[in-house]
Amino acid sequence: KRHALIRKLPAVETLGSATVICTDKTGTLTKNEMTVTKLFVGGEAFDVTGEGYEPIGEIREASSPAPLPLTSHPSRLPEGLSRLLTASVLCNGATVRQENGTWQVIGDPTEGALLVAAAKVALIKDELERTAPFEDEIPFDAERKMMTVIRRTGEGREAYVKGAPDVLVSRCTHRLTLNGLIEPLSDQHRQAILDINASLAQQALRVLAVAHRRLDDSRAALHADLVERELVFLGLFAMKDPLRPEAAEAIRLCRDAGIRTVMITGDHKETAVAIAQELGLVDGNGIALSGAEINSLTDEQLAQCAERVTVYARVSAEHKLRIVQALKRRGAIVAMTGDGVNDAPAIKAADIGVAMGLAGTDVAKEASDMVVTDDNFASIAAAVEEGRGVLDNIRKTVHSLLSCTVSEV
Repeated sequence: KRHALIRKLPAVETLGSATVICTDKTGTLTKNEMTVTKLFVGGEAFDVTGEGYEPIGEIREASSPAPLPLTSHPSRLPEGLSRLLTASVLCNGATVRQENGTWQVIGDPTEGALLVAAAKVALIKDELERTAPFEDEIPFDAERKMMTVIRRTGEGREAYVKGAPDVLVSRCTHRLTLNGLIEPLSDQHRQAILDINASLAQQALRVLAVAHRRLDDSRAALHADLVERELVFLGLFAMKDPLRPEAAEAIRLCRDAGIRTVMITGDHKETAVAIAQELGLVDGNGIALSGAEINSLTDEQLAQCAERVTVYARVSAEHKLRIVQALKRRGAIVAMTGDGVNDAPAIKAADIGVAMGLAGTDVAKEASDMVVTDDNFASIAAAVEEGRGVLDNIRKTVHSLLSCTVSEV
């Protein structure tokens, strides 16, 4: 009833003893329903209206309350904005479709949000893909923090790239202006992009950058280092992922019960801290660490500061394992959540490994002690509460049996 399945019975007792819960952010503390709210092209800002996956809304210039006159005529979009939205659709593996009156994303919710933003100005994936057929792909990985799709267009082979702004902008040599001109990307432009990224991150928004480049017709093996360089920067997407309404209360209950909650995310550090503040996770003593900062620490140094860290940002699966080991080294009893294949070592190393039932892979579930069927942090908190009840009952039973038996002897 409370959406928690215990795969290994002894784990119930350990669950009741947990002192730290390390939880993923996306889908566990948030709804995992991304919506694009802002666009940036050539230094110009645009607001996007509408929520959810239904492609209804408008794109407005941030400086103007009136929508752009383009809902049914994408050709009337500013050239730079049109190319940014088109690139986001062509570098995309998701699909948005309507089922039983409800719009749903098949695939990654972040990619789905990009498709919905483009559909609001009548740029539809199926139509764009007909004119630019798929040719190859360099998948996303946590080290590069970007992905590339190569398509055959009327102008030749094009590589469309999307990823973390701070990483992607370092691979760009030019930028696209709002009116469609390509100009060199100066240090001043580069810094402006990073400043916008930081400002949006502080508003608890996830930011994604998009770029592209023309490729020659060589069919040689594609390597990320060869393709993802000398790019033309197209613009930024800022999107929000609403918090689960019950998450903040569940975190408060855990704190009152003496259990510390630690948030782990792949988001930008400032985005993660802003979300943690909304959830009531960050107090005066809490600190945040990024993946790069974790890399700079020895295992002993990480163990020393792990007791005060409440937010880990830009982390990989390898970092998760180090975080578990650091907390256990300080005597904590750790519950760690995960859903991917790469999360399995961290799930296995934790005292309580928690796999996600909806988004989790079979490998993650197999490595776990518990599966949360609705991917909700509140369900983890409920399971700990249940585990504490079981643990208390075991103690009472043992005390009762010992006292009765001793007096009989």
